[in-house]
Amino acid sequence: MTGLPPEKAVASFDSASALLTALARALQGQDFPHLGQSRLKVPLVRAGALLPLPLRRRVYAKASGREGVPPDRLGRIDLERVAAWITDHYPARRYPAVLLGSSNGALSHLAAAAGLPWLPQTLLVPVRRPGVDPRDVGSALDFGARHAPPLLDRNPTIELHHMHDPNQDALSASQMAYFRIKWHTLPGAYERFLGDRLEPGAPVIVVRDRSSWPVTRLGPRHVFQYGAHGGMTAAEYAAEPGAPHTDEVAAEAEWGFADALGDDVHTWAIRNGHPAVDLRYDHPQDPAAGVADAFRAWLQQRGEPAQRLLVSSFIVHDPWRTITTASVPFWTFFPVRRAAQDLASYLDRASYDEVDILLFSNGIPSRGQVDAPSWELLAQRARRRGRLLGVDADAFPADFATFARYGAALRSLPPATVPWSPLTLTDLLAGLDAAPGISVTRPDRSPPADPHG
Repeated sequence: MTGLPPEKAVASFDSASALLTALARALQGQDFPHLGQSRLKVPLVRAGALLPLPLRRRVYAKASGREGVPPDRLGRIDLERVAAWITDHYPARRYPAVLLGSSNGALSHLAAAAGLPWLPQTLLVPVRRPGVDPRDVGSALDFGARHAPPLLDRNPTIELHHMHDPNQDALSASQMAYFRIKWHTLPGAYERFLGDRLEPGAPVIVVRDRSSWPVTRLGPRHVFQYGAHGGMTAAEYAAEPGAPHTDEVAAEAEWGFADALGDDVHTWAIRNGHPAVDLRYDHPQDPAAGVADAFRAWLQQRGEPAQRLLVSSFIVHDPWRTITTASVPFWTFFPVRRAAQDLASYLDRASYDEVDILLFSNGIPSRGQVDAPSWELLAQRARRRGRLLGVDADAFPADFATFARYGAALRSLPPATVPWSPLTLTDLLAGLDAAPGISVTRPDRSPPADPHG
């Protein structure tokens, strides 16, 4: 039985795979338009904006579902091959450090500025499940219990977090199941990458998002998570009709870090003469303000005015365009209340001439979502010009054409005024040390030697 190709096993629209692709392209001096999808899809996406709203949503849901793996092919997924596919994204050269662990768009901006790769712990395997009612949580749980064993049997070094969120993912969840896998030991391809691509004595920076969530244990390596980080709390999901009984708390499916992998990374680092640096924070939104501060300081050291704040949204972001336009990035994990409040708090203490805001459309209004006019009000706190960038405010949150539109909008921004040079590892770690909400732990409590200055 032949294995399923890695690119067919992993969702391309997910946080991990999209942030991976965007960062890898940035390390090659390339931008990230239309979410990394084929340019051939752009006319279809733009044409979809002309459809009536119900049909537009149906098309989006069906398109999401087509990425799903048929349940009877889950046993053909070899996640060791997927790990090799991940490492193959990056240019074959030596690096002064590597990030490894939780997905985070803010940290991917810093990684791009410093020329560092990132290896994710978590990936999404979408599983085809067409035409279901996302509000039927019991049938979702039963589907996972029935179809997960072949995937788990084939891949003994992972744990499966089956995530089901009828609030934010209602359209996609009507067509597919979200099987998020977390490695608990270093895949062989990751070990080879660290051994071959790290410079001597270079650190492995372990990104530990301590987000957690109540789960239902279905097996030794299998949990079911109802709800997810976004516009509702775990307690609000638990109060919903049909919410399943939970029996433990685990790493949050999409963002949370499973500590077993961190232990394995530390063991590898000690054995191979590399320091392991731990970055810890409690929520995916936490690093955004500190990263913006560190990025702004780097730009100003280069002689840039650093007076444009570019607010990205989930996977609607572009690390390379952010660098080449000398913009300060403020990443929001979703266009929800928590992200808007954090942006407002940041703007209370940091002033900008321009504020441009991108928005990710999930297709439907959802609890905790912040509407486009409210985001526009945040943008208008700029001293000179604030706006939504590449967004049709009237169509949001079903503005799917923004996925084809934001790339051109970013290309229209004025370019940087001075040539860019990479952010040094010393400055990167110093910036994170000073960031509120992030804890940096390293063996000697001092920055590792920086081969580039």
